[in-house]
Amino acid sequence: MIAAVQFNLQYGIQDIHPDIEQMLRACVKEAVKRKDQPSEHFLSTQVRTFPQIPLAHYRGRNWYCGPLTNGQTEIGISVRGFDDADLRHEFAVRLVPLMDALSCMTNVAFEEVHDREGEVSARPEDANQFLVEEDWLDGFPTRDHLLRLSAAQLQFCEELVEERTGDNRLTRAASIFHKAMGIYRNLPEAHDVAMALLVSSLESVDLPQSNPASCLTCSQPRYKISQRVVDLGRKHLGPGVERIFKESYQRRSKYLHAGKVVASQPVTSHFIPQLDPDGIEGCATPSAAGNPKNLMEFTSFVIRREMLFNDQSVHGQTGEPDALPGRLCRMSLGT
Repeated sequence: MIAAVQFNLQYGIQDIHPDIEQMLRACVKEAVKRKDQPSEHFLSTQVRTFPQIPLAHYRGRNWYCGPLTNGQTEIGISVRGFDDADLRHEFAVRLVPLMDALSCMTNVAFEEVHDREGEVSARPEDANQFLVEEDWLDGFPTRDHLLRLSAAQLQFCEELVEERTGDNRLTRAASIFHKAMGIYRNLPEAHDVAMALLVSSLESVDLPQSNPASCLTCSQPRYKISQRVVDLGRKHLGPGVERIFKESYQRRSKYLHAGKVVASQPVTSHFIPQLDPDGIEGCATPSAAGNPKNLMEFTSFVIRREMLFNDQSVHGQTGEPDALPGRLCRMSLGT
């Protein structure tokens, strides 16, 4: 609690502004009067997606998104603050985790842009056309060339901008996943980096809530990270994905700790495989062969399922989500 505000006037400012004391007292008095009553505004910005697929029109209590005629997406968030600088700061604080979550929900990367060209093209009656079947896996959740969200995802984003999501493991995981998506979509030569970040995002999802048991021999904590990553994948996708998660974790460890890469040869129209003991099947492989596409889609699926389970927990429902086989499900939409 602020008990007093003191100003030390220097450099002859009172000679320039004889009424400086009265001005400062008035400013402090106005600030004290407004300290518990910040103004509320909807601020918005434009974002581009990679690949360029705009979000459909969705509106919650405190945020909205909609496609623009220039191919980008407008995102607006209700924020509270005392002046423009305060409002812009609050908006930025909420925009970043929102884009992170949306990346997990859509498999695209988001980037803020600052031009104001284009208008919202979605009509009011088009708002909140929800994705009904959430267990899609391959590609993107699109209809009519627009990215779609489920009702539960809209609610998760609503709680995210209101900072009511509780456990922040998912926001950390989404942040790492979104960084991986930015690299994956824009820098194919850096697939090993994207792969390492994808595995790290899974580690964040299943971070232990309490300290793990210690090793009886060396007394060091036994985190069992690789096994937790595999178990998390099996929980949501079934036993058929264990090999991919195990191999991805091993590849990540070799890349981070020994500098061993999989995408070790540039892509050309014609190439002759070269022997390489560190490569897949013992050969140096083109960058395309090191594409972590399956890991990316499995990781986003796991995070989406954990978001759904988190939403159920916040609202008092019990039970864990059923494991679903890795498959491309038909997508239906409803209001």
